[in-house]
Amino acid sequence: MGQKVPATALRIGINKYWRSRWFFSKKSVVFLEADYWIREIIKKNFPRAGVIEVIIERKSHDHAKVIIETSKPGLLIGKEGQALKELIRKIEKKVNHIFISKGMTPPSLDVDIVEVKKPLLSAMYLAEMVAQDLERGFNTRKILKRVIERARQQKEILGIKIKAKGRLDGSTIKRSETVSWGRIPLSKLVADIDYAQLPVLTKYGILGVKVWVYRGDKDSYENDAST
Repeated sequence: MGQKVPATALRIGINKYWRSRWFFSKKSVVFLEADYWIREIIKKNFPRAGVIEVIIERKSHDHAKVIIETSKPGLLIGKEGQALKELIRKIEKKVNHIFISKGMTPPSLDVDIVEVKKPLLSAMYLAEMVAQDLERGFNTRKILKRVIERARQQKEILGIKIKAKGRLDGSTIKRSETVSWGRIPLSKLVADIDYAQLPVLTKYGILGVKVWVYRGDKDSYENDAST
């Protein structure tokens, strides 16, 4: 089986749950656009704040609940909650404009910050670790090995693969560097594989980072849907 489809998308409905948890037969395009901008605003305001997952729940047209799973909740909340209030203000400004321009009533918005106790089990957290060191100009292969060495200390992780691609270490021609440990059974659909990809802006251009984390087998997404 090829690797054209992200490992998490391939397993939705098997052992992964949807990140946007709603379904409306009418005006769904508007809600999809709103979900996109909610995630983009969070990503722009907290690019290296350990944001692992953004889950959006809509049980009705007039209410949206945004759950931000992060390893650094203090950065998102800020002093006396000022950072969180500013984030909500920016989201509401953008999202309300989208709904009003379509002649719809903007939904009310709730934002919950959930702390992730074991962030090293998350592919996105590991990708951010790699990205931060790449931005500082460290040697690519040493970065990948160091991150894998930290991640493999988690007993829940059975395999990990990290790939970086682009003008690595300032090379004139783009190349890729891959370091792996353990097993990554991508063709096994019950395998619990977390996947993340992240662009990294360096002085040599934009690099790409991809991370796969294998955490054993799981044939249900009940635990993922309980948040």
